[in-house]
Amino acid sequence: MRTLLATLIAIGAYAIMSGFLTQGGVILRPAALEFGRTAAATAPLFSYLLGGNLVGFVLCLVLFDVLSIKRVFTLAYAVLFAGVAFIVTAHTFASAAIGFALAGFGAGIGLSCGAVIITRSYAAHRRAAAFLGTDCAFSVAGFVFPAIASFALGAGGSWHTGYLVVAVCAALLLVLALLVPLPDGLPAAPAIDDALHESAPAVAGARVRVALFAAGLCLYLCGQSTFLTWAPLALAERFALPASQANAIVGTFWGPSIIGLLTAGVLVSVVAPRAVLACAGTVAALCTCALALAWSAPAFFVLTLVFGLTSTCMYKLMISIGSEQVVTPSPRLVTLLLLAGAVGGMLAPALSGWVVATFGLQAGTVMTFVCYAGALVAVLAGLGLEAAGGVRRAVPS
Repeated sequence: MRTLLATLIAIGAYAIMSGFLTQGGVILRPAALEFGRTAAATAPLFSYLLGGNLVGFVLCLVLFDVLSIKRVFTLAYAVLFAGVAFIVTAHTFASAAIGFALAGFGAGIGLSCGAVIITRSYAAHRRAAAFLGTDCAFSVAGFVFPAIASFALGAGGSWHTGYLVVAVCAALLLVLALLVPLPDGLPAAPAIDDALHESAPAVAGARVRVALFAAGLCLYLCGQSTFLTWAPLALAERFALPASQANAIVGTFWGPSIIGLLTAGVLVSVVAPRAVLACAGTVAALCTCALALAWSAPAFFVLTLVFGLTSTCMYKLMISIGSEQVVTPSPRLVTLLLLAGAVGGMLAPALSGWVVATFGLQAGTVMTFVCYAGALVAVLAGLGLEAAGGVRRAVPS
């Protein structure tokens, strides 16, 4: 029961992070109108959000060495609530940017707490399935919160209404975290060198493989963030759709992803997670290429459905497999992988904003393909080196 409740808290932390990340495509234009800026000039707001994530993940490299998960979680969400207060009361782009940075900082540390809870609660052979469970929650939230934001906007609400709803959910999750025992007080896992207990070449090889999976995570989140930010606007421009219809593309991505993640969770119990990851990466690259060439709005929606169905399992599989490159993954290693993804997510809004401003809205879809193709290359390289080196996998505990 303790493990189940702790897992529910970890899953909730991912849902809260999703609530902040996935509303971008829906609220971008209303926020731009609020601050009197273009959409491309407003998109960097989400770079501040993900920049806060990045700082939070860096801090987590040392936080878990000195504080319990429960204390880290409490401090993180206190900052998150302060960030939402800034967002709700913002009348300028600068004050909104501060709010997004603070919210991203708190939500990112909370997500890191969730990842550490999963890592400490499950042995290697069950960790991939547990991580996919957190992604299911992420996808459900990615469907629900943008739908709430879109509904609120349609009813005449403010662009930040969706973030208020996320804050209420975060408050409920914090109360649960304060009441439930979490896996605190466990000894820190060894660092990479100590965990391997092998030669210097083996240690160097592990670092190269971890770096490849980290690069894959960076490119993956950069591509996903780019797609979710610009797909609604690109769809509206290319096929002359009203905003209410174009915004539905976000839900079309996240809705089927729930089924995909559940399917992947079953698959990894009977098929090697590495094979599932390689297949998912290949399909994602093909889908994003086809999206850049889509000939009609219905085709764009169908391709997005397949894209969401097959690709979202990649994130947690890369984290799970990347953490298996050492015998005993430390919270620091897991945080490092999360940090790599945060870098990609942080770069995406500003970089894609420049790409769109320079080459037009449709360039955002092309950038999505480039990121997913790069992630596939990094994953296949990491898996190839792992197979060639006969890597000793983590022993189930």
